[in-house]
Amino acid sequence: MTEADSFADEGKVNILLVDDQPAKLLSYEIILNELGHNLLKANSATEAFKLLLENQVAVILVDVCMPDLDGFELAQMIRDHPRFTDTAIIFVSAINVTEMDSLRGYELGAVDYVSVPVVPNILRAKVRVFVDLHIKTQALARMNSELEQRVAERTAELETAIARQELLAHEVDHRARNALAVIQSIVALTPADDGLYFASAVRGRIHAMATAHNLLSESRWSGANLLNLVKEELAPYAQSSIKIAGEAVSIAPSIAQSLALVLHELATNAAKYGALKDSEGSLSVSWQLSDERLELKWREEGNADVVPPSRAGFGSKVIETSITGQLQGQIEREWKASGLVCLIRIPSEHFLVSGPSRGASEDKRRRQGDAPHVRGRSILVVEDEAMVAMMTCHVIEDLGAKVIGPFGRVEEARKALSEYLDAAVLDVNLDGELVYELADELRNRGKPIIFVTGYHAAAIAQEFGDVPVLTKPIEPDELAAALAELLVE
Repeated sequence: MTEADSFADEGKVNILLVDDQPAKLLSYEIILNELGHNLLKANSATEAFKLLLENQVAVILVDVCMPDLDGFELAQMIRDHPRFTDTAIIFVSAINVTEMDSLRGYELGAVDYVSVPVVPNILRAKVRVFVDLHIKTQALARMNSELEQRVAERTAELETAIARQELLAHEVDHRARNALAVIQSIVALTPADDGLYFASAVRGRIHAMATAHNLLSESRWSGANLLNLVKEELAPYAQSSIKIAGEAVSIAPSIAQSLALVLHELATNAAKYGALKDSEGSLSVSWQLSDERLELKWREEGNADVVPPSRAGFGSKVIETSITGQLQGQIEREWKASGLVCLIRIPSEHFLVSGPSRGASEDKRRRQGDAPHVRGRSILVVEDEAMVAMMTCHVIEDLGAKVIGPFGRVEEARKALSEYLDAAVLDVNLDGELVYELADELRNRGKPIIFVTGYHAAAIAQEFGDVPVLTKPIEPDELAAALAELLVE
C-alpha cells in the first residue's frame, strides 16, 4: 500500500497537481493544503499518468500548456483509460483559450477551467466541490455494493430456505405416506374375527407407532431414545415386575416405528400368554451396543410352565418380518420352562450412543386414574376433528361426567363459558386458530385445562408450561388418567 493509499484509508482523497513549472506547483500546494487532503505533484504528463496508475485520484488539476504533452493530450489519455472515465479534470490556463479550445476541453471530460493568475479562494472552492462529489460518489458506490451483496446474500438465504422447505415438505409427505401405508397394512392384516379384539389390536399397534413418532418429534427427528421407547411400550404393564437395563442409545428415524411395533407385539404376547399375564410373572429387557450390532435380550419368567405356540400368530409374524426384513437383523426365541427368552440382533448402523435419557414419568406417561374425581363434573371439549371429538366425549361420558360441547371453533366455545364447568380439554390448533386466548380466559376463571395437540409437547407456548399436554393419537386411558389427576381434590 502506498502512502497516498494510507491517506485515503483515513478519509482523505488524492488530488493530482500537474504543471511543468515547480513554482506554480508549489503555489497550488499552498492554496489547496487547507482542504486537508493528500496532494500528488507531477511535472509532466508522463509522470502524471504514472501517478494515476499507482493511486486512486479524486481530482486532477492540469496545466493546459506543457512542453511534451499538453493538458488536452493528457486529458485524452486519461479518458481513454477505463479506470479514469469519471475522474474530475480541472484545466489551468495562463492564456485566454478560445471557445473552440474550451469546447475541446469539455469534450475530453474537463469539468471546469481556472485562469491565471489563480484566485486562491476560487481554486479551493472549485476543487472542494469535486472532492466532495467524489467522496459522496464513492460512498454511494460502497452503499450500492453493500446493498447488492446483502440482496445477493438474502436471495441465497431465501433460495436455501425454499429448497429446505421443499425438501422438508417432500420428507413430511414421504413419512406421512409411509405411516399411512403401515397403518393400512395393520388394519388389513389384523384378524377381524372378533370385533373387540380387532379394535384393541389395531389401536395398540397404532399407539406403538405414535409413541415412536412422539419421541422422534421431540428430538426433531434426529433419533428416538431406546430406553424411553422401551419404557413407553411397557408402561401399561408397570404393575408387573419389569426390569429395564441398557445404555442410552438413539434409534435411527427410519427404523424407530418398526422397532416400536416389535416391542409392542412382544409385550402384548407376554400379557396374553407369558410372564405379564399375571402379577406373579416378571420381565427383564436389556441391551448392549457394539461396533457390529445392538443385542437386545427379552427374558420372561413366571411360575407356570410355558408351552411354545402351535402356530405363529399375526403378532409373531410382525416381529419376524420387522426384525429380519426392514431391520436386517436376526431373532432367536427359546421357550424355557420359566418363560420366553428372545434374543434380537440388529446391525449397529441403525443406532448411535446418545446422552442420558429421561424417565418415562418425565415423558408424561399416564395411565388410568381414579374416576370418582371425574364423575359428575362438567367438562368443556374443544376439538375440530370430528372423530377425535367423538372419542373424547365418549371417554368423558364413560367416566360419568357431563360434556359441554364439543366445539370446533373458539368463538363457539366462548359462548359456552356462561355455563357452569369444572375443566376443559382443548385442542391447541383448530384449523389454524390457536386456543391460547380461550385457555387464558379459562385459567383466569380458575378452571383447569388439558391441552391436546398433534405436535410435540415442547411446541406449546411457554406461558402454558404448567398445563398437562396429551399428544395425538390419544389413548382413552391417558385422557381418563389426565382428567382424574386434574380434578383430584
